[in-house]
Amino acid sequence: MIRAAGDTAGVVTLDDLENLGFSADRVRWMVTSGRWQRIYPRTYATFSGPVPYAAMLHAAVRYGGDGAALSHTTAAHSYGLRSRPDTIHITIPFDRRIRPQRGLTIHRSRIWRPDDVRGFPARTTVERTVIDLLAEMPSARAALGVVGDAVRSRRTTAGRIRAALVELPSIRWRQAVLDALPDLARGAHSVLELLDAKQRRLHGLPMGTRQFRRKANGVEHLDVLIEEYRTHIELDGHLGHDGTLERWRDMERDNRSEAQRLRHLRYGWADMIDRPCDAMIQQALILRDEGWPGQFRRCVRCPKDLPEPLRGSC
Repeated sequence: MIRAAGDTAGVVTLDDLENLGFSADRVRWMVTSGRWQRIYPRTYATFSGPVPYAAMLHAAVRYGGDGAALSHTTAAHSYGLRSRPDTIHITIPFDRRIRPQRGLTIHRSRIWRPDDVRGFPARTTVERTVIDLLAEMPSARAALGVVGDAVRSRRTTAGRIRAALVELPSIRWRQAVLDALPDLARGAHSVLELLDAKQRRLHGLPMGTRQFRRKANGVEHLDVLIEEYRTHIELDGHLGHDGTLERWRDMERDNRSEAQRLRHLRYGWADMIDRPCDAMIQQALILRDEGWPGQFRRCVRCPKDLPEPLRGSC
C-alpha cells in the first residue's frame, strides 16, 4: 500500500497518484495486473481482494470531490440510528454534477454549509442527517420516530435539532417536529409517548415526569410517573410479542409499582390512535380518585356524557 492511502483505508484518487509522480500508464498497469482495483472513476483501492466497507465509504467521498460527505441513511448508520443501507449515500454541493455509479446514491443540496459536516471520512452531523431523513418520511409518525431515535440515542438534543430546523423553513414535517420537540426535551422517547403527551395536554391532565429513573435491582425507567397522585403509566409501543426476558422485566417493573401502591396503567397504539379520549378519561378518573383537583377538558372527540366525577369540566 502506498503511503498516500494510509489514512483512507487504502483508497486513492488519480489526483493523489499524479501528485506522487505516478503516470497514467503506471496506474493502468497496476489495475490491469490485479495489484490495485478501480472502485469509481479516478478512484482506486491500492490492494487486491475484497474491498472492506470502510474503504468503500472513503472511495465514495473521494469520488464526490470537495465538499462531499456521507449522508442520509449511510450517515445515520454511522451514528447507530439505522441499519446499513444497500447503497452508500453521499451529498454534494448542488452546483456539482458527477456520474451515477452502481451502489452509490448521490444527493445534491442547495443548502450545504461547512457546519453540516464532520469527521473523516466526512459525514453529515446528526442534526443534518435527521433533517435529510425527514424529507424522505411518508408520514408525521415516521418523521417523529426519526427525531425520537436521534434524541433517545443521546447523539443530539431536542434543542440542537430545533436550532437546525429554525434555519431551514422549507423542510418537510418541520412544524410537526417543532411541535413535538418540547415533549422530547421533557423526556418523551417514542412516537407513542409524543401522542400521549399531546392528548394529556389537550385534556388538561398532569404531564408527570417522563422516563422517571427508578433503581430496583439495577436501573429502570417509568414512561410517565405522576408522583403527586401516585400514578404510573406505561406506553407499550411493541407491535408484536416481546421475548421472555422483556416480558419478565415488564412484569417485575409493574409489580414494583403495585408494591409501592402506585396506580398502574398501560396503553398501546390502539389506545392512543383509535380511542385516546377513553384513555384520558380513565386516567382522569384514577387521578381524581387520588386527589387530583384539576378539571378535565373535553375535546371534540370526547363523549358528550362524561362520568360523574368529571362532570362540570369544560
